[in-house]
Amino acid sequence: MLRIILAVFGGVIAGGVATALLEALGYVAFPLPEGLFPTDLSDGDAVRAALAAVPDINRLAVVAAWGGGALVAGFVTTLLARSSHQALAMLAGGGLLFAGLSNLIYTPSPLWMWALGLAVFLPMAWLGYRLAPKRS
Repeated sequence: MLRIILAVFGGVIAGGVATALLEALGYVAFPLPEGLFPTDLSDGDAVRAALAAVPDINRLAVVAAWGGGALVAGFVTTLLARSSHQALAMLAGGGLLFAGLSNLIYTPSPLWMWALGLAVFLPMAWLGYRLAPKRS
């Protein structure tokens, strides 16, 4: 039982790290426009306006990073659990789904990002489960 709990926790951590790395790579590939963010981050209205002006390609890169992180989470969870219970990988994907939902709630995002962003986590966690080598 402890192995299963640690496997899911490890998958979520690995997925979160992968998401952060992929998001950073996305910002290298698609840099934000100069001067988009205000120098005074204590001005909430200016920060919200800047977040609303983020280009769609950057938002798409974030959604792709979420999918990559969920894939890693499902894969790592399946490897660490040493079992082929699909529910464990989906649980790890659900943990990342919760983090993505939190991001969408607190960051101004268009409707397409909500739809695509929330739809990517569980299928990619399932794919990570399917790609992981199964032990008998």
